[in-house]
Amino acid sequence: MTKEEQIGKLKRLGDDVIYALIDNPYECPIVINKQGIICFMSRFSKRLIGIDPDAAVGKHIKDVIKETHLHEILKDGKARIADLLYIAGKQQVISRIPLKDLHGRILGAVGKGVLNEAVKVAELSDRIEVMDGQLQYYQKQVSDLKGGATIVGRSAAIAQMKENAMLAAKSNASVLMTGESGTGKEVVAFFIHQNSARAGGPFIRVNCASIPRELFESELFGYEGGAFTGARSQGKPGKFELANGGTILLDEIGEMPRPMQAKLLRVLQEHTVDRLGGTRPIQADFRLIAATNRDLQEMVRTGDFRMDLFYRINILSIHAPRLRDIREDIPLLAAHLIGLLNEEMGWGASAISPEAMEELKNYDWPGNVRELRNVIERAMIIAKERLIRPEDLPERVRRSATGEPSLSSSIPAPHAGNLRRILAETERRTILEALRSAGGNKSKASKILGIHRTSLYEKMRTHGLDPDAEIDFSL
Repeated sequence: MTKEEQIGKLKRLGDDVIYALIDNPYECPIVINKQGIICFMSRFSKRLIGIDPDAAVGKHIKDVIKETHLHEILKDGKARIADLLYIAGKQQVISRIPLKDLHGRILGAVGKGVLNEAVKVAELSDRIEVMDGQLQYYQKQVSDLKGGATIVGRSAAIAQMKENAMLAAKSNASVLMTGESGTGKEVVAFFIHQNSARAGGPFIRVNCASIPRELFESELFGYEGGAFTGARSQGKPGKFELANGGTILLDEIGEMPRPMQAKLLRVLQEHTVDRLGGTRPIQADFRLIAATNRDLQEMVRTGDFRMDLFYRINILSIHAPRLRDIREDIPLLAAHLIGLLNEEMGWGASAISPEAMEELKNYDWPGNVRELRNVIERAMIIAKERLIRPEDLPERVRRSATGEPSLSSSIPAPHAGNLRRILAETERRTILEALRSAGGNKSKASKILGIHRTSLYEKMRTHGLDPDAEIDFSL
């Protein structure tokens, strides 16, 4: 069918049908001729932008709408689709389209709304922000959680943990993961997410120990543009918004400041968040998993953690065992880690000799699975052949096999007494062992401990350790 035939068919529909097609309240079009004079303005314009169509027709578009860009289409004849513009003080999504004859000559232009309600525009903008944030998290998860949906091991403790995780995956209840740093609590949380009805949604991890106190609210709940000095002009969605439809892991929840605990409790109860500087609550459909290496019940007793929040997050409880308590799983874990690291690096040793494996099984692993990965990655890099041998392992690991004292054994065990003192002494020993494992590198030690580097510095000072001084590990 030719264009002339199409036009003829359209004319036969009748003027009333054509007029109803053009003049509708959803697009509210404005038509100008090639001189920029308004030829047609929807009768709904008065309600939408406060302009009387009868008074506007016959005038230049700039004389009627000063902030318009419609006449710019006449210059180059190129359409602008779905631009975000302010018209009559309202944020709207507008398309501007040139009108041409059969020979391509410009006759005029039409401007019409795509979304002409400010609330809908704001909602669309929020959705785009959230989707953009989720995309960034997905990209990071591909790297950080590669192979992370697998719980490796055959010991009774691992079997029990996996059974509990599968039960948790069948419900939407909050889960509290407990266990020492480096025991793989995040892996278990991701396993629960991947085996739940929310597997198709985002998995958002928040390390509460790494967020500065003054930024907690904006990081978790987001903020509107201009909410505070330095805020992005378009605002930013919080972690709970990003977790909509999926799972949010609050790692190291014991480090959350007390004032934020009350706000978190309200979010868990109502499943809505209020952005900093915002005026409307935002629905958030998420499943919470919390993780900690601290004794939250003791923190409740001392007033450092809210009792009502503790019971709210502790509906289901899962404990991640220490690596030294599941030594029979070390060969399986080591083989799994070698496979992941080989895939990640594309080279390196691919097996462990029986002698080296024996030394791995005899070591106490204060840094747990995280330290095991660190040791294997180092050995894979420095090994002179495809097989990891004892000489490729760090000295501290080899000492344990020969019966020589390790750093942890050179520090006296805490005596019975005040619980706070025992905890402090244990924390000091753990920090020293992590520093020893990392060869004195504070950044690596903080990763082994699962805390931010600034938190490590603070804890070192608390225990009389100078973060700027070299620590003697020759013992």
